[in-house]
Amino acid sequence: MAVRRLAAVRRPPSPLAVGPRRRTPHRHPARAVRPAVRRRRPGRGQGAGRRHRPHARHPRPGRGSTLRPARDLPGGAGRPRADARDADRRAGQDRPAGGQADRPRARTAPDAPQAAQDQEEGGRPAPDLRAPRGPRRHLAAANRCPPGEARLRRSTDVPLLSVVVPFYNVEKYIAACLASIAAQTLTDLEVICVDDGSADGSAGVVAGWAARDPRFRVLTRPNAGLGPARDAGVTAATGRYLAFADSDDIVPPGAYDLLVGSLERTGSDLACGNVRRLKDGRLTQSWAHREAFARTLPRTHITEHPGLVRDRMAWNKVFRRAFWDARGLSFPARMYEDQPVMIPAHVHASRVDVHAEPVYHWREREDGGGSITQRRLEPDNVRDRLLSVAETAAFLARHAPELKPPLDAESMEIDLLVAAEAAAVLTGPDRDRLLDLACGYLDGVDETTWRAVPALTRLRLRLLHRRMIPELRSALAFAEQATATEVRVRPGGVTRRRWYADYPLRGDRRLPADTHEVTGELRLRGSVERLCFQTGGLRAQGRIWLPGAALDDLAGARLKLALRQGGREGRAVPLGQWRLAPGAREYAEAAGITADADGIGFDLDLGRALPLADGPKAEGAWQIRADLEGHGLTLSAGLTAPASDPVFGKGPLRLGAGLWIIPCVGNHRRLRLRVRCAGAAVTRCVPGRAGLTISGWVRADVPPPAEVALLPQDDAAGGREVAFPAEVGRVRAGMCRFTADIPLGGIGAGPAWRFALRHRDARTVPLAFDSAEHVEGEADRRRFVVTRSGNCNLVLRERIDQR
Repeated sequence: MAVRRLAAVRRPPSPLAVGPRRRTPHRHPARAVRPAVRRRRPGRGQGAGRRHRPHARHPRPGRGSTLRPARDLPGGAGRPRADARDADRRAGQDRPAGGQADRPRARTAPDAPQAAQDQEEGGRPAPDLRAPRGPRRHLAAANRCPPGEARLRRSTDVPLLSVVVPFYNVEKYIAACLASIAAQTLTDLEVICVDDGSADGSAGVVAGWAARDPRFRVLTRPNAGLGPARDAGVTAATGRYLAFADSDDIVPPGAYDLLVGSLERTGSDLACGNVRRLKDGRLTQSWAHREAFARTLPRTHITEHPGLVRDRMAWNKVFRRAFWDARGLSFPARMYEDQPVMIPAHVHASRVDVHAEPVYHWREREDGGGSITQRRLEPDNVRDRLLSVAETAAFLARHAPELKPPLDAESMEIDLLVAAEAAAVLTGPDRDRLLDLACGYLDGVDETTWRAVPALTRLRLRLLHRRMIPELRSALAFAEQATATEVRVRPGGVTRRRWYADYPLRGDRRLPADTHEVTGELRLRGSVERLCFQTGGLRAQGRIWLPGAALDDLAGARLKLALRQGGREGRAVPLGQWRLAPGAREYAEAAGITADADGIGFDLDLGRALPLADGPKAEGAWQIRADLEGHGLTLSAGLTAPASDPVFGKGPLRLGAGLWIIPCVGNHRRLRLRVRCAGAAVTRCVPGRAGLTISGWVRADVPPPAEVALLPQDDAAGGREVAFPAEVGRVRAGMCRFTADIPLGGIGAGPAWRFALRHRDARTVPLAFDSAEHVEGEADRRRFVVTRSGNCNLVLRERIDQR
């Protein structure tokens, strides 16, 4: 009688399982919450009493599984700077990921983008594989390796995490990659190294790791490309969670502990983290991941956090294995294989954990720059790129249409521009096939998205879409020079004022009227070119301009200058307001501005404008902002300043008793004016044999007793706070004077100390140093100097001579 074998069946969690599951004593905590798998019991004498480990613990689709593969898969969008983003994408996609640059791959027919039906579109519904909600133990923490130990998993155990590492001719890098995985604080893992037909010494390096560490396994297969190699690793993997790493990259030590632990706590289907680029031993933020991973967001989703459309790579993620199998995820056998898998994973996931902490170091290979540049325009390379973005766009159109516009905008600025470059150099059938794919994609882009991309990108893609190849070559040549020159912009329209750039083919009736529109791209610019101290104030001279616009085109627009406290939305103090006139002319002298071909010049007294009479309310950072309104524009800009200006080296400018202006340069070279209005200040400091005698004033009624406290400038230096009594006398209501003797021998070791006045009601007021001279003193063979900090506070430093 034939015996029918039972296929592995996943059971949905019981509706009664609302709390943490009870764990039997002999089972590993990481396996206490695995989905139930129905299997045959071993008979007597055939392994009774031992846990059965089936050969294929997670059946792949088509091998006894009732789950059907979903072949439609997505991509990413967003818009950091195009050049940096394209560099990120080229480094990871123009070379096949996993350190497989110049890898031969299996030729596949250029089938049109398609997607198999997902579980929810037909057949039986997909089971709910999410972990039950409720308190859960952080299982990853239980598997951390204690310091100084090398605790390895027994080869008979089922691991918590499987890491798949395909490799091909990466002898130079793979040892560092595997060492970083072996050093993970999460030690309960297995590493599936897939040799995709390497011809160098990579296989020997990996074999050495497998011999030393039982967690490493090696699979060998004929060369077929990164996608099939990853799929082979997934088939062999047995862990509850799944991760991928490229063989030339580095995984930081706590990455998998963070991501697996996050999934254990939240029950999400996948967890992902920030990425750093690794070049010449230096780490920098990946442009592609900057926005999406700016902050940690547990249990979010791509529809709630659309920046994840740009998260297209596989290696900064950990997946719940049950989720991966339920969705039938697999990689296509071509380049650019990550995008059409990772975006569908984001969309299909019930919840996603996003971590701002870097979990992956993405190497920019020193030996691959030339081949990347050369291969990016090859017909097969461009075809695979376009197939991936087209599959992703088709998937989003069906499953998450609100995410398609940002994907389209991102793809137009990167992938379709590469297609435009390739179309300009290819000929014959190769160009025809490329144009069919590119135009097919652009047919599905809505007009709102067309208007959202920069005008110069829009022009090149309009020419590509209309197959105007000679004109496209001219536009590409112009774009190479456009960044080095300022393009003229002009206003147009009557009822609706818009601005247009003098790019090639402006006015050509074969192109839509909005092809050259740059209204949303214009940015107001302003610079303080000279700052100078003068008696009782600070003068600023500079200019404001609109790049590419002539002054005559701005006639009638209104320009405003103001000091703003704390930023764009802070308190405003007007500096002036003018309506611009045509031509180069000098405005009224009282206005303080001039106009010429280089922009609008200004000369302003900032000391008079600052509301210094407000006292403490004026404290804080101020900046100069310019606002321009008119001719269809509403623009605003913070003024910049050159960091080389001598005024920044002169220190604070004293405007009165306890009142200073401190010029400085902030982020993006923006000028900042810090106002310091002291509540108490030392006006006299006299050195003596035993120490210092200080005296000064405080803007408050200070009841005795009072004391002067010396606080360590740096808490990490280990100094101890000391205090000395102070004599206080009232001058008038709200104003007192104080005197204190500071015995220098009574203070402990410490590099620097700051002073504060403290009185009976426990108020502590920092003491500013309202004196132009530094004071030196000596006690117990220790030399001290009294000086002023960058914030105008009194500081005592011990001077140590270097011999």
